[in-house]
Amino acid sequence: MFKNQFSLILFVLLSACAKEASEPVDTVSSLRDRMKSTKVEKKESFWSTANTLEERQQKMEKIIEADDPVMVIDMHDMGGWEFDELLEDPFPSYIRALDGKEIITRGFMMPDIDFEHIQKFHLVRSLYACCFGAPPQLNEILRIELADPEGMDYTYNTLEVRGILRVVFEMEDGLVEDLLRLENATYRVLDFEDPGAPIDFDAATGFDGVVPSGGPY
Repeated sequence: MFKNQFSLILFVLLSACAKEASEPVDTVSSLRDRMKSTKVEKKESFWSTANTLEERQQKMEKIIEADDPVMVIDMHDMGGWEFDELLEDPFPSYIRALDGKEIITRGFMMPDIDFEHIQKFHLVRSLYACCFGAPPQLNEILRIELADPEGMDYTYNTLEVRGILRVVFEMEDGLVEDLLRLENATYRVLDFEDPGAPIDFDAATGFDGVVPSGGPY
C-alpha cells in the first residue's frame, strides 16, 4: 500500500514539474521571477567560433544564402566588419541584405538609467566584455524595440530576442544613430551564458557595482 501511495505522489510531483516547465516566460512577472532560468536546448552550439573578419563574413554569407524564413545569427558574426562613417553607405552588401529579415540572436541588455518597464534597449554579445573589456563598436550593438508596450525589467541573464532587423545609417547633430535595430521584438530570458566571460565567472557577484542589483526584488 505504501508503495502505491509513493508512486501516486511521485506521479503528481512529476506532472506538476512538467506543467511548470512547459509554461512560457511571463513578461509581466516580477524581476525575480523573470530572472529564473529557462532551459536552453543545445545552447553550446549557438555561439560562433569564427575568429577573423573573413571567417565571420563567410558565416554570414552562408546564412543569407540559405535564406531561412527566420535566420539564427550570432552578433559576433553580424558585427564582423569595419564601420566607416565617411562612406555614403558604410554597410557591406551581406549586411545590407539582412534589412527586413526576421532574425533570432542572443546577447545581454546594456545597463542604462532605466530599471523597470524597459521597452527599448541596447543588446551586446558579451556583458562581461562590455563591462570589463573594450567597449563594443557601433556595428556590434543591436537596438531592441520590444513588441510588448509594457517592456521588461533589467536582467543580466542571457536574452534571446526575435524580430525584424533594420539596417539604417542616419546621423543627428553629427552623431551616428544606431546602425542595427530589431523591431517588434519578443524575448526569452535564458541561463546566464556569456561567451566573453571566464569559465569560473559568477554573474551573481561578479557584476556587483557594475550593473543594477535589483533593489527590492
